[in-house]
Amino acid sequence: MSFIKSLSPHARAQRANFKAAACLSALLVGLAGCRAPAPVVETDQQPETNQQVSPAAPEGSWRSELYGEDWTPPAEKTYAADKMIQDFSYAGYARGEKPVPSWENAPVLNVVDFGADPTGEKDSTTAIQQALHKAANFEEPVVVYLPEGTYHVSRPEGTTRCLLIHSSNTVLRGAGPDKTFILNTSISMRASQIIKVSPVKVPSWKDEEQPVSLITRDLTGPTTVIPVESTDGFKVGDTVVVGQDTTPEWIVERGEEDSWLGVEKKIGNIMYLRRLVKVDPDTNELTIDIPTRYTLKTRDNAKVYAKTGLLENVGVEGFSIGNVEHPGEDGWEPLDFTAPDSAYTKHLIIKYNLDPAEAKKIKNAYHVYFSFAIYFNEVIDGWIENVHTFQAEGNARGSHLLSNGIRIKECRGISVIDCDFSHALYGGGGGNGYMYRLDDANECLFVDCKAEASRHGYSISGMGSSGNVFLRCSDKDTATQAAPHEGGIARGSDSHMYFSHSNLYDGCVADNSWFEARDRYGPGPTKPKHGTTSAHTVFWNTTGLSNSLESFVVYSNQGDYGYVIGTQGPVSAVKTEVLYPERQSVTDPVDHVEGVGEGALLQPQSLYLDQLNKRLSRVR
Repeated sequence: MSFIKSLSPHARAQRANFKAAACLSALLVGLAGCRAPAPVVETDQQPETNQQVSPAAPEGSWRSELYGEDWTPPAEKTYAADKMIQDFSYAGYARGEKPVPSWENAPVLNVVDFGADPTGEKDSTTAIQQALHKAANFEEPVVVYLPEGTYHVSRPEGTTRCLLIHSSNTVLRGAGPDKTFILNTSISMRASQIIKVSPVKVPSWKDEEQPVSLITRDLTGPTTVIPVESTDGFKVGDTVVVGQDTTPEWIVERGEEDSWLGVEKKIGNIMYLRRLVKVDPDTNELTIDIPTRYTLKTRDNAKVYAKTGLLENVGVEGFSIGNVEHPGEDGWEPLDFTAPDSAYTKHLIIKYNLDPAEAKKIKNAYHVYFSFAIYFNEVIDGWIENVHTFQAEGNARGSHLLSNGIRIKECRGISVIDCDFSHALYGGGGGNGYMYRLDDANECLFVDCKAEASRHGYSISGMGSSGNVFLRCSDKDTATQAAPHEGGIARGSDSHMYFSHSNLYDGCVADNSWFEARDRYGPGPTKPKHGTTSAHTVFWNTTGLSNSLESFVVYSNQGDYGYVIGTQGPVSAVKTEVLYPERQSVTDPVDHVEGVGEGALLQPQSLYLDQLNKRLSRVR
């Protein structure tokens, strides 16, 4: 049976929806087969066919005052002073202009032919890795296939992963999440991953590559036209970073002296990974394929620089993944993950007034700290589709994962579709028990994903994170870990720290959980603090089914403006109040809220899909 046929009806429908949108785009733009997007040329002419017509709005429906029928992407508004709904339609694989590829006719490397054991009687790590190494030798797209069965893997000594995908145009494919199972038998996975997708040499977004050119004018609102000192060395199709430094002046302007001043390098920079669609040496302007998402100032060394070495067109799909449960009976409290004599342990001893001798002991949580099932790093245009977690036989506490699920770091355009991640063993401090985590990631798209029984279902961190969209995703039973503990753990799906901005939660559902983007200042002497976690993030048509921990479904207390537009369900309240009164000036003005309890009649029901349809329907 082919992989496509093995998908659930819902997953097949989702893939078909993406394919239909991409076919419309290909017809209008002629993008089929192109790697880099073509420049957009606006015209008043409208195509006569292939228009996606929205159904008639039901009686009593309403529209946001910020998103009327005549909405167009904001061009004249400023982030510092204006309310605005940005264009979020660029999220996902190939900016939503092409479907996630099926590669049904691509060469297939069957891992069984390399010695992998689908019965689970022997370890298959080496065999699967040999197939992945072989895939790197292909110049064309290639499928590494895991037939039906259970494959035991483990972390090789001296590495931080069980399996490594390190070449572009590669997909690791199973026969379906109910047929192919990848089980990690290593219980010592500190800061490690089951599947890592990354170049062998990691080209961090923060590292400037030539050419570099300073931006010559403050960019105060969304724009695709970047004025620079020189266009020398840049060419159409280049991948670049558009961003700025985190200067003391920027920190003071944001009111974060007590959170970030003096630790600028730890909190990172605003960074947008973009592709050049036009280079104009006469005007010294670069045109990028996706608008900027926040203010960039010459004062803060705003710049454009080249970025090479990223993986492209890489996917994992069609299997379930899990961990053998760590058998430890205790040592699972929120701060039990610390390493002896580390800088972080010293930080925690001061912050929480811990007993130094006790804090420096190695406990069971130490061994699973910050481990992930799947880790994408330095990838542009990739996907994770139809991947679930599972409870391994013998996992007495019911856990699926030692700690975390999916992490996406310094990536752009990753589509995560129909994934179901749940049941963390450990959900303590320091980044544990997250099902889906974004770190400095741009324009990623999560569609119909589920998170359950975790510390945080969905979490966004870093001022390099922007333009990400969560469409029809659900978070159930937050603040949960399987291992025994007495201390409380963090909860909710959130913008977590360090000023992620301009992201969209669209049609998401909270069941005994909620979604938030709020000030996480936190009193105390230690730095950095999480601080202002977001600005200009939108919560659109959010449903609250239940919440035993709080009385709301959305908590929005952002810097500049934040937006909560339409809520529904038994728990539909919205909270906007500051948690720390001394921070009122940092988070003012109060975030924009409309339609509390009236989301069922909001038009359009999905902001992302409406914006995607508008953009793909334009003649280019």
